[in-house]
Parts: sequence; C-alpha cells; structure tokens
Amino acid sequence: MARTGTEELRRRNRAALVEQLHRHGPQTRAELTEALGLNRSTIGALAADLAEAGYVQETTGRSTGSAGRPSTLAECVPKAATVTAVEIRVDRVRFALVGLGGEVLERAETALDGADPVDAIEVVTGGTARDALEAVAAVPGLVDAGEVAHSTELGWAGRDLAGDLASATGREWQVVDTATAAAVGEWSRGDAHEATKLLYLHGGRGLTAGLVVDGLAPRGGSIQLGHIVVQPGGRECACGLRGCLEAEMEVFGYAEDIEYATLAAGMGDAAARDGLRRSGEDLGRALGAVVTATGPDEILFGGWLRELYLSAAAPVRSALAETTLPHLRSRLRLRTPVLGDEGALIGAAETGFATVVDRMR
Repeated sequence: MARTGTEELRRRNRAALVEQLHRHGPQTRAELTEALGLNRSTIGALAADLAEAGYVQETTGRSTGSAGRPSTLAECVPKAATVTAVEIRVDRVRFALVGLGGEVLERAETALDGADPVDAIEVVTGGTARDALEAVAAVPGLVDAGEVAHSTELGWAGRDLAGDLASATGREWQVVDTATAAAVGEWSRGDAHEATKLLYLHGGRGLTAGLVVDGLAPRGGSIQLGHIVVQPGGRECACGLRGCLEAEMEVFGYAEDIEYATLAAGMGDAAARDGLRRSGEDLGRALGAVVTATGPDEILFGGWLRELYLSAAAPVRSALAETTLPHLRSRLRLRTPVLGDEGALIGAAETGFATVVDRMR
C-alpha cells in the first residue's frame, strides 16, 4: 500500500512539474522548487525522470550575474506531446498543431463554402495530425458534452460533432464553444490569469459567451448570449422568440458593418451614434442577466463586440449597472482581450493539454 502511495505521489509530482513548465516556460530547479513546494533533490529526480521519458530537457540557461556558471534550465520538449486544435467558422476552418510548452509547430487554414457539417467534418479530417495526443474543436454556439446544441453562425442544431469527428477520424475529440475556448486561451496565454471567474463574449454571426473558473471550463459554461430576451415582445428572432439580443442588435448587419458603423459614429453621424448607443444598452442588459447568474470578476469583449465595446462602453456599463446587484459589479472588470482572433485556437490547444496533464497524474 505504501509503495502504491509513493508511486501515485511521484506521478502527481511529475504531472505538476510538466504543467508548470508548460504554462510558465523554462525554469531553473530553484524556481521549480519554490513554485511546486518540493525540495531540490526531488525536483532533480523528477526532471531526470521526465528527461528520460522525453518530456523535458535541461540546458545551460540564464546567467546568475556572478562569476559562477549559468543556471541549468528545465524546459518542455515540444514534440514530446502535441495537440491538434481546430476552429470551425462559417467560412473557414483553422488548424494548429501545438507542442508541449505552447509552441505552434504547424498552422493551416482552409476555406469553407458555407457551413455544411459534412463539408466541415471532411475538411477537419484532412487537416488532423494523426499522432497528436488530443484533438479539440472550437465552434461558435451552445455546446454541451460534445454536441452543438445550437449555433446561429453555422446554422446547426443538435449536432453531435464529437461523435461525427470521432467516426470520421477514428479518434476521440473534445468540442468546446468558441467563446469558452477563447476564455481558456486568455487565462492560459493572455493576461487574464488573475481572474477567478472569467467571462468571454464572442461576436460573430451570432453572440455567445463562455465562462471559465480558474482557467477550466465547467460543464454548462457555454452561454447563448444572443438569445437572452432584452426587449419582451420585440423583433422576431430566427430562433422563434421575440426581443432576443441578436434580433434587437441585428447582429448579421453588425458582423459585416461594425467598422463602418464605428467610423461613421466617430465622424459625427447621429444615426450611427444612436445605433451604437442602443446596441450598447441592449448588450448591457443581457450582461446583467449573465453576471447575476454567474458572478464573474472579469469580462472580455471579443470578435466584433470588441469594436462595439470600445465605441459604446458608457451605455454598456450604464445598462449593466441598472440590471446587476451592486456587490456583483463592484469587483467587475470590463475590457478587451489581448490575444485577439488567436484566442479560440490557443484555448482549444490548452483544453487538450489540460487532458494530457490529467492523464499523467
């Protein structure tokens, strides 16, 4: 029993060291000792073990600034473990083969003529690396347990995408929504790692949101932001309801014309300014419901919502304040993401690496 416990502890420590190097880059043994709370001899043994397994290599690293030898750095071997990350959009599929440590080893993009799921699956199948340890696809919409329950942008409903991809490629797939993937990316590789609950809003040809908690996506964190009713009895939405955020904001027009709208408003166009104000207010009201339900401490505005927020931050914040309890909004930070369009692809890869590390434990 004691031996089993020792082996389990060693596995956990190995996984913790790999995770530390993957997330934070090359480090000295002294830095690893401090970060993981283990003694230097244990770190040395773990590093040697992982080097023999091919996951880690040690190199002569940074100078200490004294007459002594430079410190030895432990770092990930990128090709030791790879993840295929895919982002499916209505007009294209983007691919990245990402190595341990976050290095992008390969990148590609293929155009789609519409969002026919059969065509999309065929494109994904052709671009998937067969030797990757994990494969993760990000799609815009409401996703639960591998199923695309609803996607305004793709026009899909009740699509078992994980099952379709598994049948086509002969391997298991994880499927996450674009907003959640981008949230994971911003937390892991952006500058949002201090957020306990991070809410990412994605504007495409639909409006979605994703919630991550301490960098992980809980089940149920995929949110159909665009189908929160902000004007009861308002405009008819394609989903069958009335007054949905997507309908009231006329998101298809915004997705195509947001740059023109913001430019016109900046040049004094009263109609453009009024449209941005009303859209900001509607977005703020929808956010009020989401913030009340989830209690995030940071919100990022991605996709074309970035441009809307930069142009209409005041009405967004004002409407949010009118629909949210004071203690929820007092700690809330609203801003734009730093990874831009790369967030979803990076987050899909990081979702896969979280599974890789979990399997090492």
